[in-house]
Amino acid sequence: VIKFKTNNTLKYKIPHTGWNQITKIKQSALMKDIPELSEFYFVHSYHFNCNNSADILNETEYEYKFTSAVEKENIFGVQYHPEKSHDVGKQILKNFVEL
Repeated sequence: VIKFKTNNTLKYKIPHTGWNQITKIKQSALMKDIPELSEFYFVHSYHFNCNNSADILNETEYEYKFTSAVEKENIFGVQYHPEKSHDVGKQILKNFVEL
């Protein structure tokens, strides 16, 4: 886990708070029925730096691209808050329960 990069030339706010689109990187049962470029709600100052690109489900851009969801065997992690992300968030939670 790493803190979002900051310096005098970067114009984004930390913590990252608000809505951002996700980009699907690979198919997964967790992402079933989630439309491409769906928006999810984020509140965080740090993000996961995934060392294995095969484990990345989603990426999000907030000044630069970062991993926003991962899957490794039966372990799943998302950077966004599905419980605050309306219909797409409810779908992710439903998909997780049905795994």
